[in-house]
Amino acid sequence: MSTISKEQTQQIPYSHELEWPEGLEPWTVIDETGLQAEPYAHFAWMRKHHPVLRVHHPEADVYFVSRYADVRKGMRTPKIFRSQVNDETPFAFPTLLDGAAHMKIRKVVAAAFIPKAINQVADRVEEVASELVKNFVAKGGGEVTSELTRPLTMATISGILGVPYKDVEEFNMWTESVWAWFARVSRMAPGLPGDEENAQQLFNYLGGILDRLYEEKSESVAGHIARAWKDEGVLTRQEAIELCVFVFIAGFDTTTRLMANAFLVFKDYPETLNRLHDRPEDAGAFVEELVRFRGPVHKAPRRISEDVEIAGVTIPAGSIVRLLLASANRDEEHWENADKFDMDRDAEGHFGFGHGVHACLGAPLARLEAKTMFRLLAERMESVDFDLAKDAVLLKGNSLTNGVESLNVRVKARKA
Repeated sequence: MSTISKEQTQQIPYSHELEWPEGLEPWTVIDETGLQAEPYAHFAWMRKHHPVLRVHHPEADVYFVSRYADVRKGMRTPKIFRSQVNDETPFAFPTLLDGAAHMKIRKVVAAAFIPKAINQVADRVEEVASELVKNFVAKGGGEVTSELTRPLTMATISGILGVPYKDVEEFNMWTESVWAWFARVSRMAPGLPGDEENAQQLFNYLGGILDRLYEEKSESVAGHIARAWKDEGVLTRQEAIELCVFVFIAGFDTTTRLMANAFLVFKDYPETLNRLHDRPEDAGAFVEELVRFRGPVHKAPRRISEDVEIAGVTIPAGSIVRLLLASANRDEEHWENADKFDMDRDAEGHFGFGHGVHACLGAPLARLEAKTMFRLLAERMESVDFDLAKDAVLLKGNSLTNGVESLNVRVKARKA
């Protein structure tokens, strides 16, 4: 195995040493100012000029890979592009594990996320989404995440896990803390004050839920996880709790943001609402293109196990790499008119739900929620309007996801 000397590595310029075009600040590891909240212009420039971008961070340099073919290579070679970035894995999250440890956790989740478990919440999704959309459109709009997308994902994920819906309000604070703690200890993010202490409250709560669901012989996802711990001995108690936390956060945060991002598409491509109204069966195509075009998961962190050459740049073994999934999904070399939203596009091969051994097992649930929400919105809503600069807050500071944090919109109801 070849090695790269310190002198050779230093010949690759840092992001802050490059001449970025006017209007684009140098790319950073953590977006603390919000300048990377809408990153697609950055991605386009990186793909064309620096498809492997070296970025300074006090802990370690990070290499950002932006082209589709290179991202695909990284996602398909997990023995080289390893998901376990830290020397010690802080949580039993599938996205942080490799090899046998990853497959053990993944098998438990796969066995739990069977169609039967998802079908159990289909009626709940329809019922909750119908009421939310009816009220939202009737009053002429409002704040999208708090009034539409978050309540639906909360109701759905509580149903899939077997968590009482009356308790889900507590999860707003808990999930924010867990996400911040996770990002701090495993993704070089700054975290939040008290994040670990607050996260432990969620861990304790879910431990009690697992005990109850086991006694009830629940067929929910958490019930399956409890049996993998208590009956099969596949998981420890802590692993079972952490896996439930992962399922909740992964199912809640990303789907909430995905559905909120759709309003950006409705504003820029108003014809999509009429299309979905006239042909509700096209909701599936809308979701797949949305996940490609504005999927919430933008980066897949990896640590490489050996020297890797990408686009003429050799990245030394042990380096931290971030595969830019959202950039790959806009790569003009792979997608024709990649920066345009096209419901008729064949979006197969996008990385919005991961790829390879780390493909998202919860994708069917996310698709169910999103298709239901968009079908009902198009049924009742004729148009949407907002000022992106005044009415939207886009996520900043996160090391993994992007998209709408909050968005106030005005909507016009369809005539009966």
